[in-house]
Amino acid sequence: MFSPDISDYQLTSIITECCGGVAVVYSALYRPDNTNVAIKRYFVDKTKENASLIQQDILTRKELQHSNILPYLTSFVHGRELYVVSPLMNLGSCRDVLDRYFPEGLPELPCAIILRDVLYALQYLHKQLYIHRSVRASHVLLSTSGSVRVSGLRSAGSLVVRGRRHKQLHQLPPPDHDNANLMWLSPELLEQNLKGYDERSDIYSLGVLCCELANGAVPFADVPTTLMFTEKVRGSRPQLLDCSTFPEPCLEDSEMKSMYNTDSGVGDSADAEADAVSRLRQRYAARKFSDTFHHLSELALQREPEKRPTASQLLGHPFFKQIRKTDFLPSLIGRVKPIKPDLNDMSALLLQEKMSEMDIEKTTEWDF
Repeated sequence: MFSPDISDYQLTSIITECCGGVAVVYSALYRPDNTNVAIKRYFVDKTKENASLIQQDILTRKELQHSNILPYLTSFVHGRELYVVSPLMNLGSCRDVLDRYFPEGLPELPCAIILRDVLYALQYLHKQLYIHRSVRASHVLLSTSGSVRVSGLRSAGSLVVRGRRHKQLHQLPPPDHDNANLMWLSPELLEQNLKGYDERSDIYSLGVLCCELANGAVPFADVPTTLMFTEKVRGSRPQLLDCSTFPEPCLEDSEMKSMYNTDSGVGDSADAEADAVSRLRQRYAARKFSDTFHHLSELALQREPEKRPTASQLLGHPFFKQIRKTDFLPSLIGRVKPIKPDLNDMSALLLQEKMSEMDIEKTTEWDF
């Protein structure tokens, strides 16, 4: 058990800002047993309109217990801010890993291990009658122990509403701070028609995650929302990029850049962008993913939800037979450096000093 007492925690480093600037994640030391943890600090004044979503996230995580879902340890209010404690996943999110170390995408075997563990999490969630609704690389966390855990449950929806089980949901998940989640959502969820959507919507998102992990880029990231929606509904879907599926030369470079978010990051120079696209062409054209990997992503990205396998069925897919018991994810992505808590991080030290001077205030708004 972890205590809900701020004095038992020593903040060590800032890991990231999240949730559109309304929260910051810190690494921290839990003093009673010297355990490294992560603390998400919500700025209450900025999150009043999202208070119910944050409460729902915590309540859902309390209810769900699985080795591939990020557990809830404790939470508490201190001053005007809410603190939520979780285990420290010290390799960060898959999105962090891609951005910092594998911009061209992960090798196939690490993809297989990560996708298998995400499917274990989805299999459990679906049995508990939950739809995740936000399966993406930034919500898949890794650690040096080899564990893969799914987060992002503030978007989860239950098929049990007021004590009654429903076969479908109809409403969109809670709005993301910048609509970033739309790229991963299934066509039937985006359509919001009378048919609604069910757990198979998460399987489509897993298919997008396949492409995100393998390609390093977020499909449709730079495409206008309306065009992305239209393309999905028409059946257009992303692909694993290798020598067998890489866009034909007839596809305009600017079109490829938009579809696969291949921004050079070097100003707006047309030459720099052309060079970046050319390098990506060479990189993707030089590799080959297995036929089973292509088949898995194609199955998950079927336009019609009834054609998609369940999480349990996908776990039996031949793609996962390449994983051996001795395969250890951190070794396979060895260039990734773990988060090292910095006891001299001045911003963390200043916050710790500020907190020690504040009185704890309980508010009814944050009642768990």
